[in-house]
Amino acid sequence: MAEAVAPKVRAAQRRIVSTITSSGVLNRDGLALWREAGCGEWKATAAEIGQDLELLEVPYTIVTAFRFPLASSYNKPMRRGEEVRIARGDLTHLTRWMPSLKETIGDIPEDCHGWAFRLFQPRAEGMAIVNLALLADWPAWSKKQARAAGLVCAECDYDLRKFKDETRLPYDIRLPERPKTRRLACGQCCDHGLDEMERLAQLTGKPS
Repeated sequence: MAEAVAPKVRAAQRRIVSTITSSGVLNRDGLALWREAGCGEWKATAAEIGQDLELLEVPYTIVTAFRFPLASSYNKPMRRGEEVRIARGDLTHLTRWMPSLKETIGDIPEDCHGWAFRLFQPRAEGMAIVNLALLADWPAWSKKQARAAGLVCAECDYDLRKFKDETRLPYDIRLPERPKTRRLACGQCCDHGLDEMERLAQLTGKPS
């Protein structure tokens, strides 16, 4: 006998399935749904999506995530929003309500990107690994969009999202006159951050 489902739960199921179908991003880490800040007038907010997931008993988290600027405003800051994320291990709670998702999950390639865009950040005390707060579909952005988001080498324009050439991994090499502004360069163009780490160590009097 089929399990009885309360009307409000069934309504939440319909909304979630529709939202995932239209804007869900699936990768090796799980499923993500991004909402731009202040979008509540025309679409469900991250908090409202979360409320539906709670009705469906699907675990999730909400994180701040940024998207490339609009084409008409590339000189402006990144677009801020919130991303609802369901970890891959929790997707079984979701496939109960969306069985068609099972096959899609099974088709995710092993070398697929996850949520994180990792880079190296030289510091006076050593090299740190930092995750940028980007929304989950950053691998699918065009190079023009990636450039607007600062994800290409500031020196040679190499697309830093590739991560296949270990000599060209991303490093945060900030200009001395703009120490608070992130500026990415590939390893080949910045000596893998070693020169910058030494410069910062000299400024603070710490050995590199």
